[in-house]
Amino acid sequence: MTTGKRHFLFLQGNATPFYRRLGQRLAEAGHHVSRINVGGGDYLFWGDWNALNWRGTPDELISEIPSLIRHIAPTDLILFGDCRPIHRAAIETAKQSDIRVNVFEEGYLRPHWITLECDGVNGYSRMPRDPAWYLNTAQQLPPPPPVLPVGGGMRNRVMYDFAWQLANYAFLPKFPGFRTHRPYPIWREYATWLRRLALRPQLKRRATALQEKLVADKIRYFLFPLQLDTDSQIRVHCQWQRMVPVIEHVVTNFAQYAPSNTKLVVKNHPLDNGMIQYEKIVEELALKCGIYDRVHFIDGGDLDRLTAHAAGVVTVNSTAAISGLLAGIPTIALGKAIFDLSGLTFQQGLAAFWSTTRDAAGSPHLLAAFLQVLSYMTLINGNFYTNQGITLAIEGSLRALTTSRRTRIPLSPLLCDSSNTHNSH
Repeated sequence: MTTGKRHFLFLQGNATPFYRRLGQRLAEAGHHVSRINVGGGDYLFWGDWNALNWRGTPDELISEIPSLIRHIAPTDLILFGDCRPIHRAAIETAKQSDIRVNVFEEGYLRPHWITLECDGVNGYSRMPRDPAWYLNTAQQLPPPPPVLPVGGGMRNRVMYDFAWQLANYAFLPKFPGFRTHRPYPIWREYATWLRRLALRPQLKRRATALQEKLVADKIRYFLFPLQLDTDSQIRVHCQWQRMVPVIEHVVTNFAQYAPSNTKLVVKNHPLDNGMIQYEKIVEELALKCGIYDRVHFIDGGDLDRLTAHAAGVVTVNSTAAISGLLAGIPTIALGKAIFDLSGLTFQQGLAAFWSTTRDAAGSPHLLAAFLQVLSYMTLINGNFYTNQGITLAIEGSLRALTTSRRTRIPLSPLLCDSSNTHNSH
């Protein structure tokens, strides 16, 4: 099953004990394991075990990454997300040195899944954009195994993130050059989060009331779920690079081209920290465009229920759009997305999208093939945050990271080659 003894170098992960536990399992299986800790959060969840504690700045680390990797001489990199500057430098170095890059991310399908891909995820994913490839490949796959429900572990996720951020300050003497990759100081984020938490019961009541009125009155509305402004999906894989310009584009386009009997529902992201006053921005923009009574901002509500009754779903590249595809709702992606396939998402532009009917929804046959291939090649049952979810994810990841070749189907050369391919089931 395995390729022999390998050397796995762990770079930055997210706030979870998952990576330390995965590293220990790899070591128990006879592989070498190393780690570069960049800050106190890394140190909290990994410790000193086989670790280099980087005391310099991130920019200094970026410049030193090529020499560090040559010195450590790993066969594999393991990292969470592929857009952090440190990770981009490491990936470029790995490409020149025939080092396999294993990228973890939150699951393309949620909950109950994490993502693991070779070389990149989301906009950097090597998954093909050819619908015929998915249809043909799905025919060669066995039926998917049963999925164990593990949830998303939101409570633990928040606790781990809080501990991670505190550790970044507590261990500053150990990491004097540490600088967060996040655009806002953490104290500002937590200050706005406290305000959002205090308002959450009120926001939830308002959102539920608006949601039920839209459904009961059979309003023809388009749903526009927001993404996090700090998300690399927006900063890297979206031409506008920030959420406010995206909102401006969608609302003004809706005002210009949408039929007068339609409405636009802008839904805030559940993990938004509140630093950007989206509701105020949406209301002022709708008033300026003369459609104040046709645009609603909702902070809460049930995404699946809102999606199921929508006339269409507009997204940049959030996998929340898959809810629309599963519900048979016309869906359009404005940014680079792995699910943006001809025959699956609307391809004629936003101006024409507002006049679509349910007949414009994606092909259920293509969607089934896409999801089957996606889960087989990129997804692992489990999560990063609960004991059950972590245990399950580690078992799947261990198989994926140490499988030398996939024996059940031939792979497209666009994906990892036969010696660098993981098996996610």
